[in-house]
Amino acid sequence: MEYRSPNISQQGFMYGKWMTAPNTWTISYGNVYCYLLVGSEKALLFDTAYGAGNLREFVEDITDKPVIVVNSHGHFDHTGGNPWWEEVWAGPGAEKICKKAFGPEMQEDFNKKPYPDYTVHTVHEGHVFDLGGRQIEVFEIPAHHESSIALLDRGNRALYTGDEMEAGQVLLFVRDNLLPVKEVVAKHLSNMEKLKAHSHEFDTIYPAHNGPQLDKSYLDDYIALSQHILAGDAQIMPDLAGFGFPPVAEGGMFGSAGELERAQHGGASFVYAKL
Repeated sequence: MEYRSPNISQQGFMYGKWMTAPNTWTISYGNVYCYLLVGSEKALLFDTAYGAGNLREFVEDITDKPVIVVNSHGHFDHTGGNPWWEEVWAGPGAEKICKKAFGPEMQEDFNKKPYPDYTVHTVHEGHVFDLGGRQIEVFEIPAHHESSIALLDRGNRALYTGDEMEAGQVLLFVRDNLLPVKEVVAKHLSNMEKLKAHSHEFDTIYPAHNGPQLDKSYLDDYIALSQHILAGDAQIMPDLAGFGFPPVAEGGMFGSAGELERAQHGGASFVYAKL
């Protein structure tokens, strides 16, 4: 059966959308959240999920402004829709993996999109995207992945953090270069302390998975969790079960990650490889 839109499947609409603030949209694909920030001259799309359907058509139904595509990091569940556009912006290192799908069928679908060889522009700490009456600043926060960035929208008091902060868990074993637990946790702690220094400039945190918005008190939970891990007295859970995460990581996409462990404090949780 043919449907009236490439963004409709047997289950209905592939993407959800809702306005969280004026000219600010959350776009959902399953438990992946992308964000569309619209200024007077341009719009910014933060992440593109897996690229199912026709994400560009979906976005252009919301805004007629030229769209700047920015990736929170290079993992394919955030970059799969990039080839609907000619160019994207991402943190250092994203260019190494952003065009690598999670499987051959997904890669084949990616390669059929209009711009599979899209250009990747690298952005660094302090870069500002000017959307017209709306400035969005980049912060480098690499821990979950080497290319991770956050975006601060001061005018709307919002912080967008990708996979480096979420309610379910932050995975610290899916990096290009795996690090000892305390080393990668120390990186995460430094990043959260940097964001904490700007906490007077935002009220809400928007992550990329497992819930589309967090109170900024989650920063304190993640800082405390890192401090407990570094001190050696963190609360270790009896299994890996988390929101959308299996109790045992045998088989599936995490089966080759080695022995994993979950630690938590308040609303913060890490899953990491026991190196």
